[in-house]
Amino acid sequence: MNQTDNILRYVIGVLLSCYYLLVFFPAKGQNLFEKSTVWEAGENHIFSYFVYGLTVTDKGSILAFAEARISNGTDDGAHHIVLKRSTDQGKSFSTSYMLAKSTNGESWANPTVVQDKSTGTIFLFYALNEENLRSKVLYIKSSDDGLSWSDPVSVTSLFEDNAYGWTFHLPGPGHGIQLASKRLIIPVWHRKGIAFPANDRNYGVNCLYSDDHGQTWKVGQASPIGQFNESQLVDQTNGDLLLIGRMRTAQNGSYQAKMVSKDDGNHWSKPASYALGLTGTVCDIGLIRYARKPNILLVSQPARLNQRSHLTIRMSQDDGQTWTSGKLLENGPSTYSDLAVLPDSTIICLYGSGQQGKHKMPTKVQLARFNLEWLKINTMLRKAKK
Repeated sequence: MNQTDNILRYVIGVLLSCYYLLVFFPAKGQNLFEKSTVWEAGENHIFSYFVYGLTVTDKGSILAFAEARISNGTDDGAHHIVLKRSTDQGKSFSTSYMLAKSTNGESWANPTVVQDKSTGTIFLFYALNEENLRSKVLYIKSSDDGLSWSDPVSVTSLFEDNAYGWTFHLPGPGHGIQLASKRLIIPVWHRKGIAFPANDRNYGVNCLYSDDHGQTWKVGQASPIGQFNESQLVDQTNGDLLLIGRMRTAQNGSYQAKMVSKDDGNHWSKPASYALGLTGTVCDIGLIRYARKPNILLVSQPARLNQRSHLTIRMSQDDGQTWTSGKLLENGPSTYSDLAVLPDSTIICLYGSGQQGKHKMPTKVQLARFNLEWLKINTMLRKAKK
């Protein structure tokens, strides 16, 4: 083999190496977008998988939680709570772990997860829905990256002596956060039983928190009463806590409103104000802080005004005062979602897509992984009123 052939082989080898690096390890400035399927309707004889929780553990594992709605899409029907794990950035997932099993028609609901970064312990909160009239709130915990879980512990008694007649309490859904103070905190929404007219149910949100790594839990003061229900939390750059929650009624196309706590979730600003940049139909959203420098928050939500469709990722660079018009993630029916960030700074979104049955339940649960470069393409900042 002559010198020319050696040089040619060397050049080809370098080019192939560059190709594989670009494909499997996209460089900064290149957009990345990929999807994988987590659950499908009919899997394990389940009608649909709906209402999601998502976290990335301190070991980099993805934990995806869902209600497994066994035979129909009703909110108070028979549901399991299930988990799938991924250790390869969401390219593949384990089989389902059964965390709360419906053996006699129990309706387990609203998985909401938070991890204590100091101890590594993962807490999963969820509820037992009793005919949409009453509920119990419980948690289980894992100390081995979600591989095994403790027996459940009830915290329902923390909500029993409330001033609003609440009998129905549901965590999140989605995830909680850990603050700079090390406080663990998750939102919980409440109302009277569904037998009351909607205007008389006293919808509201407060937060469960722990200052001792989850050994004990307490509850903060309530949000403005009347409409707040499914909610998510992020911390702001000045140390305040921002809650964005679903409302029963809309203002200028937005069903999302916001309030702020200056004392780590003990008390909330009044009155609440609508997040007018977050337009879309009435639905739960995903909300995370992507980074502090630069200051970036992200939201996932169905952006169509009259149907759960066109899941869109929106970005704020001013602590949630204004939001971009967004980047379309799913073109078609899409429902609840949650967001998290992987150790390599790529973003993941767990969401339901497709629809089936009377209650328009998802036919598939997907995980999308993308980077900030993909999100910024054709994304223009739209100023909305505060």
